[in-house]
Amino acid sequence: MVTRRLGAIVSLGAVLAAALGALQVPASATAAPVKPDVVNGVEGPSPDFGFLVALGDRVYYEDYGMDKAQFCGGSLVTSALVITAAHCVSDARAADLVVGTADIDGDLSGADMRISYVSAIKVHPNYDTRSQENDVAVLTLTTPLRGVPTVQPVTAQEAATLTAARAPVSVAGWGATNESKPWRFPEIYRIGDLVVFPDSACGGGQPFTLDGVRFSGYGPNEVNSRVMLCAEGVIDGQIVDSCVGDSGGPLIGGLGTDRRLVGIVSWGLEQCATRAGAGVYSRVAAFTTFLKSAGVPFAPAPDLGPQPPTVDRVTSTPTSLTVTVSAAATGTTPDSYSVSAVDDAGMVSSCTIEAPTGGTGRCTITGLLAAQDYTVTAIAIAGDLVSAPSKAIVVQPVGLPSTPRITYAKAQRGGFAGFIVDNLHGNGSPLTERVLRCTSRGETTRRAPIESQGLALISRLSPGAKYRCEAIVANDYGRATSRAVTLVAK
Repeated sequence: MVTRRLGAIVSLGAVLAAALGALQVPASATAAPVKPDVVNGVEGPSPDFGFLVALGDRVYYEDYGMDKAQFCGGSLVTSALVITAAHCVSDARAADLVVGTADIDGDLSGADMRISYVSAIKVHPNYDTRSQENDVAVLTLTTPLRGVPTVQPVTAQEAATLTAARAPVSVAGWGATNESKPWRFPEIYRIGDLVVFPDSACGGGQPFTLDGVRFSGYGPNEVNSRVMLCAEGVIDGQIVDSCVGDSGGPLIGGLGTDRRLVGIVSWGLEQCATRAGAGVYSRVAAFTTFLKSAGVPFAPAPDLGPQPPTVDRVTSTPTSLTVTVSAAATGTTPDSYSVSAVDDAGMVSSCTIEAPTGGTGRCTITGLLAAQDYTVTAIAIAGDLVSAPSKAIVVQPVGLPSTPRITYAKAQRGGFAGFIVDNLHGNGSPLTERVLRCTSRGETTRRAPIESQGLALISRLSPGAKYRCEAIVANDYGRATSRAVTLVAK
């Protein structure tokens, strides 16, 4: 057996060398097991795997980037905790590791990816480097990755359905995409749709046929079905399998909000996507006690988390959007918000509001294109719990002027009235119009320019008439009108 999923750069440093030391073949294995890049999978990214993270060698990350340093995968289960395979980290020091998220395109080299170093490693106390039993570990991050999606580990009760024989599951990772050496590794993570094998073929020694393809089974001396499960896929006659470089990554069962981490990429045979045996995964439901001891939460009740916030207001310049959000009236009080603006091509720009006072906060998304539609949503974050998105608003960063305010208005004898106006801002575009206008039923409308200091003087008002006065400003993208004030001319 070969522990799967150690990546393309296994020669790049002490961490990888240590991990390779775990790749021992059980005495009963008939072929050396290895496994994981997703062979015959589909290219990501996918919102279903927003919690997927990469483990990398810190030295190589700092010298060459995360895409060169990655050697295993993992699943973010809280903003500060990652579940991965024990064989990836059992001989490593926390100071040697770095954890990174994929960028918006699903690779590890973009400017949008998030990085954290590791402060602690907790390996299952009964991890066996020879048999790969109890191949599970939990990493504690130095800097929480707040706002990044997380996944909940499956409970024993949920696992009865989600990991039953022939249950659909899916795997993702940056592992090899071909069946054997020399391995080829993708820039963008791959996703594979698999099926859980019955215990008769995963520890029972019996063959299993899936969509016309007959797979050999593992015997009880090779697989302990109490702590391991087997999964493989077949699409159009091609075998879908995790492979070298996918180790530690997630096996997911369930749909929508019921998606759960049911397995961890552990090991497979020397050749990936082979009829000789399925990929083998650590059975997450078998490790509830260990995971809870490491601080991993299980299925928090929905009413314990924050509710979707409200986007109260969006103002703009030609290249930015300033978004004001407020907390819902029910649910947990948020300690931060994350606001996203998505263009028609699916590119995401975002900003974060930390610990807003009074439940309301504001942040600015920069680097946008003028006159292009952006779909704006916000999520509320309370500790490790994340709300559903707010109601979407479609806006354009067109630089509309700010709404002016009349702060002083007084009628003078002789049909005059003086005004002071503030908040005269074009938001990145020069004001092309600055006018004070007064109207009265049956009387001629009177106008005057608003001077540079916000001063305006209206003349020829009809004494005794009641006027409604407004300040109006405009730029190339539109206009804004103040709240009206009333006065009686003298």
